[in-house]
Amino acid sequence: LRAVLAARRLLTARVSRDPRLVRTTSRAAAMAAAAPSRALGALGPASSRPLARTRSSPRRAARAVPRAATAVETPTAPADSVLGMTFTNWLLHEEKAGRVDADMAVLLSSVSVACKKIAAAVRSDYYKPGVDLPASANALFRDAMVGCGRTGVVASGADEDAKPFAVEESFAGDRVVVFDPLDGVTNVDAAVCTGSIFGVYAGKSECVPDWSSEISADAEIDQLCVANACNPGKNLEAAGYCMYSSSTILMLTVGDGLFGFTFDPAIGEFVASHERVVVPKRGKIYSVNEGNRDGWSIGVKNWVDSLKNGGPDESGKPYSARYIGSLVADVHRTLLYGGVCAQPASAQNPEGRLRLLTEAGPMAFVAEQAGAKASTGFGRALDAEPSSVHQRTPFYLGSPEEVDFLEKVLAAAPPEGDGAGAATFSSSAATKSAKSSSNTTKSASSRVGSETLSTWMFRQEQAGHMDADLAVIINSIAVACKRISNLVATAPIRGLVGLADSTNESGDEQKKLDVISNDIFCDAMRSSARSSVIVTEEEDVPVGVADAIGGYLVSFDPIDGSSNIDAAVPTGSIWGVYHPGPDECVLDLGDDAETVLEKCVTNSKKTGEQLACAGYVLYSSSTVMMLTVGSGVYGFTLDWATGEFVLSHENLKIPETTTESGRWYSGNQGNVDKWAPEMRSYAEHLQSGGGDGGDPFVYRYIGALVGDFHRTLLFGGIWLYPPDSGAPEGKARLLYEVAPMGYMAEQAGGGAARGAEGEER
Repeated sequence: LRAVLAARRLLTARVSRDPRLVRTTSRAAAMAAAAPSRALGALGPASSRPLARTRSSPRRAARAVPRAATAVETPTAPADSVLGMTFTNWLLHEEKAGRVDADMAVLLSSVSVACKKIAAAVRSDYYKPGVDLPASANALFRDAMVGCGRTGVVASGADEDAKPFAVEESFAGDRVVVFDPLDGVTNVDAAVCTGSIFGVYAGKSECVPDWSSEISADAEIDQLCVANACNPGKNLEAAGYCMYSSSTILMLTVGDGLFGFTFDPAIGEFVASHERVVVPKRGKIYSVNEGNRDGWSIGVKNWVDSLKNGGPDESGKPYSARYIGSLVADVHRTLLYGGVCAQPASAQNPEGRLRLLTEAGPMAFVAEQAGAKASTGFGRALDAEPSSVHQRTPFYLGSPEEVDFLEKVLAAAPPEGDGAGAATFSSSAATKSAKSSSNTTKSASSRVGSETLSTWMFRQEQAGHMDADLAVIINSIAVACKRISNLVATAPIRGLVGLADSTNESGDEQKKLDVISNDIFCDAMRSSARSSVIVTEEEDVPVGVADAIGGYLVSFDPIDGSSNIDAAVPTGSIWGVYHPGPDECVLDLGDDAETVLEKCVTNSKKTGEQLACAGYVLYSSSTVMMLTVGSGVYGFTLDWATGEFVLSHENLKIPETTTESGRWYSGNQGNVDKWAPEMRSYAEHLQSGGGDGGDPFVYRYIGALVGDFHRTLLFGGIWLYPPDSGAPEGKARLLYEVAPMGYMAEQAGGGAARGAEGEER
């Protein structure tokens, strides 16, 4: 034991003296120090990664210091800041300032409680048979609004048959609450972003039923309720939304700026994380369902085409496309990053798709409070007055200069109503397509919902699909992903958003959580002692583990889609575990750094055929692990009550594409002009219906491989990441992105192709 310890000390000293070696561990520890959770103890000793070398900016290299010398002060807010306040304390603060009264404070507190309950249901029940989450969310929100005793009329946008109703209780108030309880319902089964939208109006006294007299006829009461509810957005007193994603974030305005609150599960409270949000005047991201392109007006087509050529300044640099399919998520990203999100009218929805009262109005109020603009395409959205509860409207929201440019392009187009093109894919068809595939995941065996990841691994080991060493690696990955999930969920209130002043192997700017998550993964693999070589996106060379007792190679991308972190839209972790080859180079504690590096590089030359296991974890409204050990694809959802990954998807198969289902496609349409002509033609082919007589394919693009692949795995369709003129070899990494995801696709009955023409397996 003394000899081994002495050898470790010697190796550590040798590495620490090598000027070419920079430990990212110390930086990650510094960042985690700003978070109370400190990555839940994930950061190991400084010597845990003796062969890690990272591409660093000059600033980063200059600051590389031993861990003991690293000190980071937690950022402090100005004295008058509300950051860090609980939601209740913020309401009291606003009441004292005269911006809300006591009744409004009670009402908004009830909204926050409803959102906590919906978030918990979405997180834990999305895969369970017989659970109707949209109906459950509607009931939770409705009951909270009735029970708070401060509302007179409540109107839900849950379905076309929903009517506003008067609250009869004697303790009822006179305010009108409108809401959409679960926006983005097609995302529910894929555990991708959903949300709730709400708005609060002052009541119209002349429209309140007289409960002290004889009860009026139902039709008369209905008329009074509709008249009370149908207000233009400019009359709102308060509005907001709650996003159920990797973090649960409540965004709210009471007419004095936009504030955000992130749910902290450790204390069960929403905590102020965003103060007086101001949208950038310009942005380079646009959000629209391009699967509907054939049904758009000429003006909308011209506008989208202009964005692909640089937008207002015609720079030629295309905007990036993102479309999650949840208004809450797309608006949230737009408010934080800038740009524009659009829900134009189409041939299938000539009046538009969004409800003016329960969706467009509240979101427009939120946007203007953040300095953004919201338009119907030809006028201010807040000025539009609904004539019915479910009246639809086109809707555009974003940075002020982007919306101005949009209106200019639409006004210059030839006279033509939105939707003058061919018939296109309807939202109801999208819902049907999602349900037809998700039903297969809900008709599973009795093990679903009860069997844990540990029990499943024991069964797989008994069946000969894996050995004990691989089980240890998978368990270590699961623990690492739980820690990362916790950090992602609370990043806005832990100071873990933003850049880390460094770049990774590919030249991408690293986020703070990139660095921390990389160390969590590396430390987990080192502690498991079953992997001799680690390959990660955040290091430019393989990492050797000289004291490993196992010979597996583990490759991973610790945070896929890290550009999404600050907007709290889905991210994930990807990994592949490779069998050792017959000619593996054995690492020895006596090797010098260059020898070990040479051995690690040799051992890292693997193909997908050598994978023993592949998987990913999605950090979204639920934390979902999908993996395969060569016996099919299985999914496990994290149960936060027990801390266990529980079986939620059994032997999953990618649905076939038919004329009615599996019609989804995903790719960055903003780069379409940089694609090869054949790829552009293929995208147009999907938008036109795929040539089989079915509806056009539905477009979604989150911008995280994990999130987009996960939806494809559950709903069917295709995910595209083609080469373009700026990256002729493509951007996806073979070892820790392409091979693991390709292996999973084939295990689920799908396929994965690469190469300039997609000709290679």
